[in-house]
Amino acid sequence: MKIKNQILSFVAILVVALTTFSCSTDEPKEVAPLKSIVEIAKADPAKFSILVDALKKTGLETTLSSAGSYTVFAPTNAAFTAAGYTSAGINALTAPADNVAIATLRLILQNHVIGLGTKSNDLVAGGYFKTFGFIKTTSTATSGANLNLYVSKSGNDIILNGGAINGGAKIVTADLAVGNNGVLHSIDNILKLPTIIDQIKSNPNLSSLLAVVTSAQQTSVLATLNAATGSSAVTVYAPDNAAFTAATATAGYLVGKSDAQVTNILRYHLENGNKTSSSATSFTSSTATADVSVSTLFTPNRFTILLGTVKIKDGVVGTTNANIKVTNIQGTNGVIQVLDRVLQPTTL
Repeated sequence: MKIKNQILSFVAILVVALTTFSCSTDEPKEVAPLKSIVEIAKADPAKFSILVDALKKTGLETTLSSAGSYTVFAPTNAAFTAAGYTSAGINALTAPADNVAIATLRLILQNHVIGLGTKSNDLVAGGYFKTFGFIKTTSTATSGANLNLYVSKSGNDIILNGGAINGGAKIVTADLAVGNNGVLHSIDNILKLPTIIDQIKSNPNLSSLLAVVTSAQQTSVLATLNAATGSSAVTVYAPDNAAFTAATATAGYLVGKSDAQVTNILRYHLENGNKTSSSATSFTSSTATADVSVSTLFTPNRFTILLGTVKIKDGVVGTTNANIKVTNIQGTNGVIQVLDRVLQPTTL
């Protein structure tokens, strides 16, 4: 009897405990669904009302409200105002009378979007990202090779395309919001559509090239780069800083060269057209059967990109003289291929 009573007591205690637990446990709460990037921007009109109006006017509201993975570098209202944009002005644009202005605004906004939701801890490593912006090879083009965004870190700041001084921007608030289709970072300036010169300026590893082409002695080369357009683009085979250091050291290739000869050497690194590589390891397509012969702007001098590689053979050396280290840095009027050596034309 004693054992039976003990069992009954234990069962009673267990029932009470289970009943108490059941009564005291809250019902599971519903988790609010994540908002889209556009909904996040709409929820903060004090910062992003002009951006929202611009997205709506250009049709990008639909894209950035849809499923996907995007990073939006979102200019604040102050950034839009500083660049001359207002909600009133944007909303006043009408088709077809303002189709050109609407298309231009759309392209500018596309240049603020990359196709992968990327938080700041993945941005701080720096480097190039492809935006939805593109080079316009005709005035009515709606697609083309995607423009590059160069991300770097300065102190605690994340800098885009060299900062506002170069038509870029600084991230004001990183990871401002994470939505169901991407990440929003607020920035302090409208990103200018970058030219090839802007791309050179934004990358510190091309500062030696920048110093040469912007020198008083090389105004003709700079004019060639600045005169290029989307429909008449220029490809720049750009030696990096280490390449220039080697070329200007004792017995280096550039030592003793006259200004006119340096002009010719620089033009030997330029080619008409927007010549892009098929991958980071091959300049030719998978179906190519021959080396790529590059007709430079220092005629008649040519150099060769070897089949299935990113290796360059120039006229003087006759063997592999340079490697393309970074491929397809796209600007609005041309593309840059970064080299690890200064190329040497056959004649000067």
